[in-house]
Amino acid sequence: SSSGNGRRRTTRTSGEPTSGRAVAAAAKKLRDLQRRLKFRGCLAPSVFEAPFEEAAVESLYRDLAARFRLARQTLLAVWLAAVTAASAGLFVGGAALGSSAQHGLLWGAVGASGVLLFALWTCVEADRLARRLLWSGTQACVGDAREHEALAAQVAQLRAQLGAAKYEEATMYKLLFRGQTRLASFSSGTSGPREFLLAAPEARSITSAVEGEPNLAIALALSGRTTDWDAVKRAATRLRHRDYGLRDYYVDVRQAFPELQLYTVTREEYKAGHRDISSGLTPDEEYRRTLGALFALYWLARVGIDGECGLSFGVDDDWAPRKIPEQEDLDGSAALKKRLTFYCNTPWKKLLQLLVDAGMLTERGGRGGAVEVAVPRMCAMLALTAIHDVFKVEALLPRVRPEHAPFKGFAAGDVINDHDVAMYYVLDHFPEALPSFAGLDATQRHSVLFTQSKMSFNHGWLVQAEAPPHALFARFKRVIMAGEANPPDVSFYFVHWLTDLAGAVPNPLDGSERLVLGFPYQVLGSFITSFSVLSALATQTETEVFETYLESYWRDAAPRLRLGAPPSGEHAIAMMRLLCQAQSTEAQESVLAAWEKLSADDEKVLCDEMSRTGIADQHFRASAQKRPGGPAILVYYSPQLVRSLTPDSASQALAILAEVYRRSRKLWPLTPLERLDDDARTVTVRIDQIKELKLEDIRAVYSDGNSWLLYKRNEREAVVECHPIDYLAELHTNGHQAAVLKLWRKRTGVAIGGPDSAQTSRRTSASATLSRGSLSLAGHSPDPSWSRLPTGVAREGGEAAAEPAEAEA
Repeated sequence: SSSGNGRRRTTRTSGEPTSGRAVAAAAKKLRDLQRRLKFRGCLAPSVFEAPFEEAAVESLYRDLAARFRLARQTLLAVWLAAVTAASAGLFVGGAALGSSAQHGLLWGAVGASGVLLFALWTCVEADRLARRLLWSGTQACVGDAREHEALAAQVAQLRAQLGAAKYEEATMYKLLFRGQTRLASFSSGTSGPREFLLAAPEARSITSAVEGEPNLAIALALSGRTTDWDAVKRAATRLRHRDYGLRDYYVDVRQAFPELQLYTVTREEYKAGHRDISSGLTPDEEYRRTLGALFALYWLARVGIDGECGLSFGVDDDWAPRKIPEQEDLDGSAALKKRLTFYCNTPWKKLLQLLVDAGMLTERGGRGGAVEVAVPRMCAMLALTAIHDVFKVEALLPRVRPEHAPFKGFAAGDVINDHDVAMYYVLDHFPEALPSFAGLDATQRHSVLFTQSKMSFNHGWLVQAEAPPHALFARFKRVIMAGEANPPDVSFYFVHWLTDLAGAVPNPLDGSERLVLGFPYQVLGSFITSFSVLSALATQTETEVFETYLESYWRDAAPRLRLGAPPSGEHAIAMMRLLCQAQSTEAQESVLAAWEKLSADDEKVLCDEMSRTGIADQHFRASAQKRPGGPAILVYYSPQLVRSLTPDSASQALAILAEVYRRSRKLWPLTPLERLDDDARTVTVRIDQIKELKLEDIRAVYSDGNSWLLYKRNEREAVVECHPIDYLAELHTNGHQAAVLKLWRKRTGVAIGGPDSAQTSRRTSASATLSRGSLSLAGHSPDPSWSRLPTGVAREGGEAAAEPAEAEA
């Protein structure tokens, strides 16, 4: 039927629409599905080639309908022509056959009418068939579209289910981790959506028959799993890709390294007095500490992308690095303030440079260029990080075979209970036992093996300038020379050291809590500053490296403290070491001011003793040693003593430190270093008992009838202890060496125990008058605390008249 506006509408039939709008709506859906699913319909390609507005769809529908009308009209014209021709033919034939012209005309008319009726019926049916074909085709497209729409909905539903399945333990382990099950002791009820992805894998138990045999025990625990080197290389290659998230990285390393399941290995039979993990943690906690080290490596490698935020603030429930907190977030949160302080004050470029120095990253076009990953070197660090604490699992500890004995102090048949030595033993003698190590090339295996050597290196001694060069570096230097290590190997070791420290707290998704919350940022800054100079230990002497570090620390502190260039002269090394020991700005300012008030005697002691190297033929450039010899003295915990007494009693702190050095030298007189064994070239003096005491607590000992004694325990060590005054005579009677620390002493310009405000410069010619039980200083009031000192402590010329043990009570 036709309407007044000329628009073609279909006749209402069962299952057909009453308007072209329904077709337009269906076609619009088809167009949307085609765009999403690349679907092509079955009507005509042109249906899906143009933008599908509703008006365009209706126009297209009218166009198609007009084509069918034209086809119908053409068919009708053809049939009319055929009917006319047939009628004429019938008429002629009827006239010829009939008895008359009337009979022929009648027969022709009847035949023509029949043909015409047949033609009309055929055209109507053709038109109806054409419309039905058009609609059935449209319905087929709509049906296909609806089917695709349903499939798309199923896909979306499956994606949603997969998103939820990321947090399902069973799905995670079966799909992501190749059928492994999580540790039975892990409780998902107490963890959030981030945590149970980190559940440790369950491992096999070790029988007593294979204990001590690493090649057998590890093979049994790994259950035939080998390293997936494609996953290793994928993790290393994509570390600095912006779209490579922490969760993707975790899945890669988890699939890559089979040794990660060794952290949960236990003995099949319980042994009384033995733990599963030598560190005292649970297997799951030790596993998470290893993950913390792996995550720290990920964040360090991504400094300049998002590594700073990840290391400082951790990640959210979607494993994306948390953003820098706003001011309102900081209110009432001391931990968050510490995290922000760490983020703002950490020298990130120096950390990135450490990875460059280690050969793990390269700078395209030289220093300062774009940073890229050196894949083989990064693979070696990933493997080392994954396996480095495996032998904290007591069931895996190796036993020294007779052909390998003695090994690092362990005899044949001994179980190596030091996890670092155990790792070195296995890597050296059973490299195939750990597939992630065995698959590295020879150069990378050499670097990994070097990190497991016993360096005897105390990093805290260096960053706080606590120890002399011999105690700091002598063994480290020997290991470097024996292993033929180069500067990148040394930096590689310190990257491993740093990531291991960063993962010490088993909360890997909260950033490096050990570095962020557990270290004062000044101390951590000292650690990071030291990395750049330590790699030179492969080519420079121990003393040169230490002096370079002291000068570097001084330059870093110079803008903050308004200092000039690093000092030179006999006082230079002592001043730079004391600056390192103070650490904080306030303490450093007070120490530098107190140095100017030191007595000449104390200054000379500190200058001499703090510039001894303990190494023959090695001297500091800045402070030439006038009286060479040894042993050098390591005052253990001297930085803590300095910091506990500063800034209020900085002068007394330096005087106490000088007294400890002075009495220690009495116990170990100067001897040419060539005459001393290597192990005897540094001695240790422990001041544990006074390291954190306040000044009034230190001097109160004397008023209570006790004294601070420096007691020589053996040829390598002495200790400061509090004892009754008469205990010194008992020690001497028993043949022990000891000395009284005269911490009550008064020297020109400084009184140990007096306030800094009462002190005069050592360059001021002040005269003192000393009498029994009292002290008067010209221009100053007597210090009443001196009246409480034991009798016999009065001095003349700056020296004690009698030792407390010999004085009257």
